[in-house]
Amino acid sequence: MDCTSLLLAIANDRDESAFKKLFYHFYDDLVHFSASITNDFNSSEDLVADLMLKVWTEPKDILSIKNIKTYLFKAIKNRSLNYLSRSKTHEYYLSHPHLNDVPSTPEDLLISKEFIKQFNQLVDKLPPKTKMAFILVKDNLCSYAEAAEIMEISTHTVDRHIQIALQRLKAELEKNNSLINSEL
Repeated sequence: MDCTSLLLAIANDRDESAFKKLFYHFYDDLVHFSASITNDFNSSEDLVADLMLKVWTEPKDILSIKNIKTYLFKAIKNRSLNYLSRSKTHEYYLSHPHLNDVPSTPEDLLISKEFIKQFNQLVDKLPPKTKMAFILVKDNLCSYAEAAEIMEISTHTVDRHIQIALQRLKAELEKNNSLINSEL
């Protein structure tokens, strides 16, 4: 999808079909990412809708954006964190794991629901920055550079977060797998 031509059509021509294409292209990933921060799917839908409304109502501002994907993810990250501050649920976010039942790829559909549930619970137990890096890179297919820009950290730090996430997830999955095998 050529985002630049869509942005030009939105800004210059107020093209509703271009806006719809942009909206639907990013909507699910932005909601999923926001929900990973807020632990509140409904509020995340509202946050994304508000962000996309800003794109529609302030089209001239979007012409200066070099990478719309990075801009949208960074903006929704900031809006989600602001939402947490305003609603005083930050402590809840840190102390209660979030369960995400929505598969991110077609391959996930083939994996049992129980494994997805277990895996998501393990991801939710990762430290917040590690979790954010993991979700951006693995679920939303951001490059390390895009994730670094969104998170406002270096690509080396993103790489380190991904290494930590993979090590912890592998260790927990092996631990859980050995428990299952010992029960059989």
